[in-house]
Amino acid sequence: MQKEQCFSLGKITKLHGYKGAVVLHIDSSTPQYFKELESVLLEINQELVPFFVSERGGLNGKKLVLTFEDIGPEEAKKLVDAPAYLPISMLPEPEEDTSFYDKAITGYTAYAEDQSIGQIIEIIEQSTQNLFLIESGESQYLIPVVEPFIERIDHKKKSIYFDLPEGLLDL
Repeated sequence: MQKEQCFSLGKITKLHGYKGAVVLHIDSSTPQYFKELESVLLEINQELVPFFVSERGGLNGKKLVLTFEDIGPEEAKKLVDAPAYLPISMLPEPEEDTSFYDKAITGYTAYAEDQSIGQIIEIIEQSTQNLFLIESGESQYLIPVVEPFIERIDHKKKSIYFDLPEGLLDL
């Protein structure tokens, strides 16, 4: 599976105990959705490698203790700091009509005042403000990822509707 078909779940932060268990820090506001994982893809040498869960410990905040099949203490040490991924198809449905996951919204059609302004190409992550990158032909638009600008999202139609300040698209 390619990284583009996945979303970042978090990363292995440390060992847990001495038998080969690891702590997965889940980078999500809803870590409870992932407490019953059966497998996870870990990035090892720039490749996504599947690891199958043999035991799960409890979820403590955003930390989930996992033991992987056929991974002992020595192999587990090598997994610390490995980024963890899951296929996009495993994302739970957003709970609200303005909720979305960065990877899942790529390709959605963007609308402002009920007219298409293009396709969402990516979410550009910045320390101050994330931005939607929207392309339409040779035009590109950057729209801040802020709740007041998002009117609604139709996940079935793969569309996002914006309520933008006048002149924002002219910048």
